[in-house]
Amino acid sequence: MPPNELTLAYTAIYMAGLFFLLVILPWKTVYQRRLKHGLPLLEQRSLVPARLDFIDMIMTLVIYFGVQVVGIVVVAENPDPQDNTNHFLQLSPFNSAAGLSTLLTFFVAVPVIYFRRGDLRAMRLRFDRVTELVRIGFYASLLILPVTLVINIVVSIVVTPYGHPVIDTLLAETSVSTIVYTAITVVIAAPLVEEFVFRGVILTYLHRVFSGQWDSNTAVYCSNTANAHGDGENSDLFQLHGANILTSLLFAALHIGQGAAYIPLFFLSFALGYVCNKTGSILPCVIIHMVLNGISTVSLYFMILYQS
Repeated sequence: MPPNELTLAYTAIYMAGLFFLLVILPWKTVYQRRLKHGLPLLEQRSLVPARLDFIDMIMTLVIYFGVQVVGIVVVAENPDPQDNTNHFLQLSPFNSAAGLSTLLTFFVAVPVIYFRRGDLRAMRLRFDRVTELVRIGFYASLLILPVTLVINIVVSIVVTPYGHPVIDTLLAETSVSTIVYTAITVVIAAPLVEEFVFRGVILTYLHRVFSGQWDSNTAVYCSNTANAHGDGENSDLFQLHGANILTSLLFAALHIGQGAAYIPLFFLSFALGYVCNKTGSILPCVIIHMVLNGISTVSLYFMILYQS
């Protein structure tokens, strides 16, 4: 067998082994323990009535994109890397302005919505059962992330190679500060803020609207005294999953321009939405997102070291 064909054969065997170990075995275990016995993947936890309205969602999106625009303007006006007066932002516009400054979304939007709603749980921010939620996050990572990575590999081969501004930045500048700030941005800032925006606010709002249990006039403005009617037991599939599908489409669209990453990210977002709706918290989703970005970042660092 020619060397190239032998290499392809070894690669195929290696990938098949990883697929069996990381995808088949975890899901087979879940099937035997839960699905086979008629149990759901996750038990439905009690949910606090969320009265987020269109105003809450728009304010969050304005803050989310606004702080990034401000950050980009700051970096654009201080492009000299030798200028230490704005050292915290002396990186690429993506990594600093659209990355680290994104954390401001969380620290600005949370108080604003809390002022309107008076309850952090309205944004799926809850601090009860933290240990259980953390455990769910790590367990769910074992089931969701391998499948997401496999889909990403397939679409990168079949559709178009994966690309990301973080990769371009690190390949162009591999200084210690760039690596540190990129790790903070990708592994901490992005998962926390994106899960808050998409699962904590957008999905929570759309889930209430799609549920069919609220008067239509509460979609734009919902007072804190408004209440749902009905128990939702007769909800159809569209009411159960429509909000998650729409949120996942928005989340995937945000990542257009990163090759075909929007395809696996749609399925990742749908899985995150399922976990969020079942647990009533974004904490497991943040953990899953952090683990995924952590794996991707470590792999990228190894690639840079190999090229060096």
